[in-house]
Amino acid sequence: MPDMPVLLRSERTLTQQIVARVFRPLLVKVCTGYLVLLCLIAIFVPFIANGVPYTMVIPGSSGQPAVRMFPLFRDLASVDLILLVVAGAFLIYLIAHFCTRKEKALARVRHRRTWFLWLTAAATVASILIAIFHQNRLDALDYRDMASAGQVSDAIFAPIRWGYADQEPLSANLINQMPDSRHVLGTDTAGRDILSRLLWSTRIAMGVGFVSQIIALTIGVLVGALAGYFGGIVDILGMRLVEIVESVPTFFLILTFVAIYGRDIFIIMVIIGVVGWTGYTRLLRGEFLRIRQIDYVTAARAGGIPLWRILFKHILPNGLTPVLVSASFGFAGAVSLESMLSYLGVGVAPPTPSWGDMLNSAGNPAVVFHWWEALFPGFLLFLTILAFIYIGESLRDAIDPTSLERG
Repeated sequence: MPDMPVLLRSERTLTQQIVARVFRPLLVKVCTGYLVLLCLIAIFVPFIANGVPYTMVIPGSSGQPAVRMFPLFRDLASVDLILLVVAGAFLIYLIAHFCTRKEKALARVRHRRTWFLWLTAAATVASILIAIFHQNRLDALDYRDMASAGQVSDAIFAPIRWGYADQEPLSANLINQMPDSRHVLGTDTAGRDILSRLLWSTRIAMGVGFVSQIIALTIGVLVGALAGYFGGIVDILGMRLVEIVESVPTFFLILTFVAIYGRDIFIIMVIIGVVGWTGYTRLLRGEFLRIRQIDYVTAARAGGIPLWRILFKHILPNGLTPVLVSASFGFAGAVSLESMLSYLGVGVAPPTPSWGDMLNSAGNPAVVFHWWEALFPGFLLFLTILAFIYIGESLRDAIDPTSLERG
């Protein structure tokens, strides 16, 4: 019996050992939970902070019966629907992952891979159809005033009854209002609720991080794999391309595109990803140069296995871990860069909220400074960057061969 834990530990795969070591510290678990919470808020924020009710009843006129409506669901934008589709696909995958946990190892891997591919394809097709055919609705009605005036009945609002663009009327004198019972985190220079904008800003922060790093990883993995596996002229051309891209100043490139095409957050995401892949390429190239000499790769080539399977099924999984460490720092850098751009007024276009834009609206400390408008977005920005960095450091320590031997 005393030898049982050692036996179980020795039977774990390398990936399982790394995952166990990454999430062993309590602080890493807290950071991961915080980032998961931000992702959930980014997906479901229309149902958390919105001035449009879930449902309401409009009294009938001239003897007509009352009509129940669902304006919040009717007014969901294309990006809201796409995020819900992606979240639903991920939830189904988690259920499939849980249901296959007792299967044999080979069958479990095959079934989970099949579920992942089918769900990814379905979510991609559904997202494309939504982007093409769904028409966003512009609803300028103030349902809070309508409910208080008795024009609608049985209105059920979100927990926070303010959208990110909802403004207090000028007659209410609630511009730059300190936190109170009506606005628990206060209002900004346009009379908008700070808490609502803070929650909606998570969508920009997480979106910039995920989209830009997915683009960077895709390009970096492809170029690094080809350069590291083939070597020679392919490696020389790949590294010259890396040096050319690294010589381009990201900040000034974004400023140029903003000056030409306007403040489009999607363009900013793409630019961050297109110029941010070089570090991944260097790491993956080094891993491929090392792994391609190992016997199982030579055996795969001798067995006539297609090149793409050798690159992306046999070599890539064994060389991807250092890239994932770099990706966690890349997430933090992307979030920081977007906040800096928004702070300077060249990031997201108003009234879309961003932590950097909210920091900018707090004012100049030398003239007029509203501390509540800077404290909360600044604190969330600090926590988010710190969480990504700490998880990256934990992953870096977990893949250290000496630490694996000790663990």
